[in-house]
Amino acid sequence: MWFLWNFLKGSLIGIAVIIPGFSGGTVAVLLDVYDELIDSISNFRKHVKKSLKFLIPLLLGLGVFALLTIKPITWGLTNYPLITVTLFAGLLVGGIPSFTTNLKGNPTKKNYWFILGGLLIILAIIIPSLFTGGNMVSLINPPVYMYFLLVLVGVIASIALILPGISGSMILLLIGLYVPLMDTIKGFLVSLFNLPINMIGFSPGFNIEVLGTSTYIWQSLLLLACFGVGILLGVIFVSKVMNYCLRRFKYQTYFVIFGFIIGSIVGLYTSTPLNTNLNLITIIISVLFFILGFTVSFIPGLLVQKKKKVSENIVE
Repeated sequence: MWFLWNFLKGSLIGIAVIIPGFSGGTVAVLLDVYDELIDSISNFRKHVKKSLKFLIPLLLGLGVFALLTIKPITWGLTNYPLITVTLFAGLLVGGIPSFTTNLKGNPTKKNYWFILGGLLIILAIIIPSLFTGGNMVSLINPPVYMYFLLVLVGVIASIALILPGISGSMILLLIGLYVPLMDTIKGFLVSLFNLPINMIGFSPGFNIEVLGTSTYIWQSLLLLACFGVGILLGVIFVSKVMNYCLRRFKYQTYFVIFGFIIGSIVGLYTSTPLNTNLNLITIIISVLFFILGFTVSFIPGLLVQKKKKVSENIVE
């Protein structure tokens, strides 16, 4: 049962990773697995068996659902961005009440400064996106330096992946690599498994003629491997930093994370153009989807908190 439960949590984190403006770290916090995730990665060598038992189903769910949801999410963001973004905003807001149980004690002026600091960090990332077009680069027949650059980009993206409220997808969008990387992942899968092209869908600028060639398969595999190495290196480093912060400054760290989460709501609406198919019906449906997302996120969190209180009362 624990395997399935962690797999499902990983699947939700995987879906969040794909969405620009949405943070996998935020979802991990709202699902109450963030502390354990950081501890499992940063102290992996100290308790290998325990870490693997936790990480394998979580990472499996993350990987499987990230791949499965690339097409529907990118389709939704392209054709009905307001509805899609608002659904995830509802999911995010619905999980906040559960998270606030980690903020022990009455808020003080000092705590508000921590929240403001977290919010300002997110805004510092979001604001440049309003003034940049995120010009895309090509990953088809790239120059040699691009492979090394993708390792660095992977490190940067992993920092955003681990820190709640900071979207790795948004970082990739800002530097023009989000769409090319999504196309590379889809192109690799299409070429490797000989999938129908119309089943996946690519960006308008993607050259589909290269698909299926042995050159493209190895080229895309190497590009994704370089990006993966960067992510791995970044995750190991950042997880150790966050583990230290959670051990030494637990509640201060949680207040900063709360600021990250608030800022990520803004990031959801600024990272994607929302004027496609925008009309009164779309706005009404968006409101309904926000309510749906909020309900789906809020009720399970409420049940978990009630279960925790019952357990604590039994212990006492």
